Amino acid sequence: MQFGCSGKSAMGDRTFQKLDRYPLCKMCRKNGKGCRKADMSKIAILDTAISPGRLHCQKFHACNVCREEGVGEHLETSHGTICARILDSFTSGYELYSIQIMKSARSKTEKPMGDIRHFKEGLLLCLELGVDIICMSAVSSLLSDSGVLYEITRKLAQKSILVAALDNRRYVTVPTAYPFVTGVQSDEKNCLHPGELAYDETDLFCAGLYANCDTTLLAELGCAPSNSFAVPAAAARMHDWINEGRQVGEELLRLRPYPAREIEEEISFKRGLGLYRELPLAVLVSAEENEAYLACRAAMDALHAKYQVQSAALCSMDAGTDVRFRKRGFAGNWKQEILFMECCYKADLVFLVVSKEEQKFAMEQVSADLKAEICNDHVRISFENGCQTGRAEDLADMMYQILQ
Repeated sequence: MQFGCSGKSAMGDRTFQKLDRYPLCKMCRKNGKGCRKADMSKIAILDTAISPGRLHCQKFHACNVCREEGVGEHLETSHGTICARILDSFTSGYELYSIQIMKSARSKTEKPMGDIRHFKEGLLLCLELGVDIICMSAVSSLLSDSGVLYEITRKLAQKSILVAALDNRRYVTVPTAYPFVTGVQSDEKNCLHPGELAYDETDLFCAGLYANCDTTLLAELGCAPSNSFAVPAAAARMHDWINEGRQVGEELLRLRPYPAREIEEEISFKRGLGLYRELPLAVLVSAEENEAYLACRAAMDALHAKYQVQSAALCSMDAGTDVRFRKRGFAGNWKQEILFMECCYKADLVFLVVSKEEQKFAMEQVSADLKAEICNDHVRISFENGCQTGRAEDLADMMYQILQ
């Protein structure tokens, strides 16, 4: 699978470069001495290759995880370099790890793409190196990639601060949507000063940290502020908090609130970009919703494994860390919530998971393409042209054939 800014190989094949005091940090340049600060933060940027020539970090390390041949003629304006320079413009006295997980683009207008396995390998390297803050401007809107990223991200979150961008086209994104990752988006309403942060803990995308990254650098390069570039701006402030002995989580809650978009605005935004698609809707029913939830999860796994179908689901339960599921009740009605999922989840199919008691109300509220009723080990699927019965374990295969 590919991911962008927005076969498993041996770790021993990595290309690693270390450049101490390259160049000296701003304070060191002023007093002519090398830094000796014991608690200097290690900050990693997982992105394209970074050119360190204009940075003021105390130490610079480069690791090529994707094993790209050469660095490309546009390294000075690569996505990774721009992210590093934004970080550098807002903080100082840090150690930078450039972990290249994507090949450099051939021009600054081309969107870099990468292999999700390289993303995972980069995160494993961060764990090995003991990095303090991890900047992830390159993210994935493919929900199935969560199966690759979740476990290593969870382990890293126990030791590091993880900062990840919301997809620039505003799709639910991994690892951004995980509860132990700080999701970031740009100050699109221009309410903040450069480098300033605001917070909305009710954000629909689990990306409630807003950062203004509108530096003179972006203007010089002809680049607009984006969610990708907001990540290093946010990481810079977090680095300052750590150096001042503050708790990052507590400081986030002290930030001013941000006037975030309402759900209607998100839907209108997607429609305006021509990104809205009416997706097939399957209502999944069982006597107990937990049984329907388990059947739904198994069907979603099978649909992707066998047919590469991406699915999302709406249910009344808290599905924990499975980002494919969303708990009902975040909008005024089920129809509106399903519309949001069609717009903001990069999926091919949406499930509505309900108990038997709720099915009548559900069918009145939404227009379903099929209804699947689970009873013990069997399933009955009703659709426009008839119905089918079969084993519950064959639900994914039956649905795929019906929806073709």
